[in-house]
Amino acid sequence: MNTIDEQLWSYIDGNCTPDEQSKIEARLAIDVEYYTVYKGLIKVNEQLNNLDFEEPSMSFARNVMDKVNLELKPVALKTSIDNRIIYSIGAFFVLSILGLYIYAIATNTASFDFKMPTMNLDTGKYINAGTIQVFLLVDVALGLLYLDSFLRKRTFNTQKKGS
Repeated sequence: MNTIDEQLWSYIDGNCTPDEQSKIEARLAIDVEYYTVYKGLIKVNEQLNNLDFEEPSMSFARNVMDKVNLELKPVALKTSIDNRIIYSIGAFFVLSILGLYIYAIATNTASFDFKMPTMNLDTGKYINAGTIQVFLLVDVALGLLYLDSFLRKRTFNTQKKGS
């Protein structure tokens, strides 16, 4: 829409200020083209005012919902997969891998002669009866500390639940 139409519509609707209204009235008296556009808009406004809008009946929404409920509801797609197909595909892959493994072993010519390296450690001066007894004493002490903390947490939790 151009500015002439906007100005004339606001004049016809009565939404313009008195200053704008006087300017539009002066221009209508002077400009013939402006006046013909004004007359055309007046006719359109009269036709719009004479239209009778049809209102839906009071039970329109209920009638529409009843027709929607009569429509067939889509059935959920249920696909059934035969377990035999899954098992046969799995068996094919297992047999293929097993066949490749057997073929690789049968055609292999590598030899596996592996000897463990020998180490000459003189453990006699480091590990003796005294060090084993100290090690066991420390292990027993740590085990008792762990058992004590475990039992304390357990009794603390039961006291919290009981009171």
